[in-house]
Amino acid sequence: MGKYTELQTRKLISRYGGVGSIIETTKGALIIKPFDEWTYFQLINRNRVELSDDDIIEDERLLQRLKPLFPNLKYLVKVPVNYSAFYNATSPQIKENIINAKYFPNWFYCNKCGRLKHLDDWWEGWKTVYQGSKRQQQDSFSPPVCYECYKEAKENNKKRKFYPLEQVRFILTAPSGKIKDIPWEQWTNITKEKNEDGQERISLNGKCCDNQDLRYLKSEKFSNFSGVRIQCKNPDCQTKGKEKSLAGLFGLRVYCETIKDKNGNPLFDSKGKELKSCYKPLIRTSNSVYYPLITNSLYLPLEEKLATDDKKTAINLYQNKNKSITEIAKFLDIPEIILKEFLLNKNEFVTEIEYRLKEYNYLIKEESPDNKDLAFERIKDELFNKIGINQVVKINRLKLSSVQTAYTRQEPVDKDLFAEYSMDEYIPSNRHSVKPRYTSNKGKNTDMLPGIENYGEGIFIEFNSKKISNWFDEFGKNSKLEKRLEKLIENSNNSDIHLSDEKRKMLTDKYYLAKFLILHTLSHILIKEFEFLVGYPATSLSERLYINDDEMQGILIYTIAGSEGSFGGLISQATPERLNKIITSALVRANDCASDPICYHSDGQGIGGLNLAACYSCSLLPETSCEEYNSFLDRAILIDKEYGFFKDIDANA
Repeated sequence: MGKYTELQTRKLISRYGGVGSIIETTKGALIIKPFDEWTYFQLINRNRVELSDDDIIEDERLLQRLKPLFPNLKYLVKVPVNYSAFYNATSPQIKENIINAKYFPNWFYCNKCGRLKHLDDWWEGWKTVYQGSKRQQQDSFSPPVCYECYKEAKENNKKRKFYPLEQVRFILTAPSGKIKDIPWEQWTNITKEKNEDGQERISLNGKCCDNQDLRYLKSEKFSNFSGVRIQCKNPDCQTKGKEKSLAGLFGLRVYCETIKDKNGNPLFDSKGKELKSCYKPLIRTSNSVYYPLITNSLYLPLEEKLATDDKKTAINLYQNKNKSITEIAKFLDIPEIILKEFLLNKNEFVTEIEYRLKEYNYLIKEESPDNKDLAFERIKDELFNKIGINQVVKINRLKLSSVQTAYTRQEPVDKDLFAEYSMDEYIPSNRHSVKPRYTSNKGKNTDMLPGIENYGEGIFIEFNSKKISNWFDEFGKNSKLEKRLEKLIENSNNSDIHLSDEKRKMLTDKYYLAKFLILHTLSHILIKEFEFLVGYPATSLSERLYINDDEMQGILIYTIAGSEGSFGGLISQATPERLNKIITSALVRANDCASDPICYHSDGQGIGGLNLAACYSCSLLPETSCEEYNSFLDRAILIDKEYGFFKDIDANA
């Protein structure tokens, strides 16, 4: 029902965008449909759009990683570029390149007359008053406009006839990933009561009448929920003239659905109580409305794509003929390391840690390839050694592929979710536990997944593992440090957030946890320092963490094409003198938080209380920049005068 809306492709596979997300546009808020409902992918399935090499993400390593989870997976398909030929076009230049979405929320009100209706009712009314073809009616209704005000203006020969509607800001989400409109048709008939804590609770009691004429009224005196009222103007309505404010909206008692397994049987908790997934009200722009599950992959030229015939031959010789990988490599004239990667990972899921370990080892050990997708140079210097850095790798060119596999609502889940079970087998531990939803209606049986390729540059920093372990040997038993680590472990255990096996392992090993806090927090304050000292917006920079208990201790800070600093600006800071200055300045600035002393002595803040000394004044980043949803951060572990890892850094050095 509307005109074409142009969006940046990379925003459709991002922390804020993707299947199931609500996108704010000039024509209203839209929710992105499952990708198998996009015109582009439907035409591919019907063989009416032929995929070329330019349409497919060339990353065999990533494809093989996802195949154990999606057995029928054949392609990682780039989200189509949906550009238009001219301004305010009603369709893109290539009509097949459509990413389908629909209006959501579906309830709109008119700021002039105050009428509140469902979008379907607004559309039906518009068709009765606006004369023209169906196409003209659709074009004139994008964005939606008030037919009552149009009718009145036309009858009175007023110059202004079109009054755009505004969407209601509030929606309902459930831990199951479902999303709904708030039932505004029942609001004038609600009952309110206060619970033991004095909080207002709201119960729904059906519609007030059959022929509702609702109004969305806003007070000029009150800016809170008490200033917004819903009223029914129907003369025959028993609630006529009675207004019900939105006060207590977030105490709304609303739909609860029984959680069932894949066979449709209800699930029960440890006490034998039936598990239910309950909706709760949220503002549609709230961060907790949408958390995508995106798998990222740094392209490594080691993983070159094998020809289809070579794949079939290799699998046959390896599985049916019992030939060794060395024999097959000689027979096919293929490097053994590439063939080994393909055959050994064929049916086994590679965890996030294992996957990143290959990238980490490549960056710290291999020579820069002669490749358009990856080029780097290694820098070693005494200045780096003094602060515990082994080496810095200036990555002049990198390619990062991103594929969305699922999403959640209300709470995020760890990126390694798929390493433990498929989503079909996931059983929530309680009514608040979130469950991921696939990006396709075909679920794990899809043969395609949507993704994007980002090109850019970055700075990779490898830290000295011996320096970290020596620090922990010296300060690991410090009572203050132990207390902080134990508090973070306690908060995570009390949180409803689902953590992967790797994160649970980290939370049982204080050295691993301390190491993660050091590197992750340093990554954040460095990104903020690039913003303060060099002038790059934090939104243009992202992190990729390479941390495990014993083999990895590195961070990659990168920017992609189209962002500030993506044309040599970031890597120009990778000289020993400049980077040492940035690190030193970041650590000095970390001592000065506008929210101190409250922030520094916090016993838990952020999602699930998974941060200690970290807030937006000192350590938190835009959510597009952090891959851990701004959690597991603590600047005290960097700078504390007793036990801080960098406590001896000379600010004047």
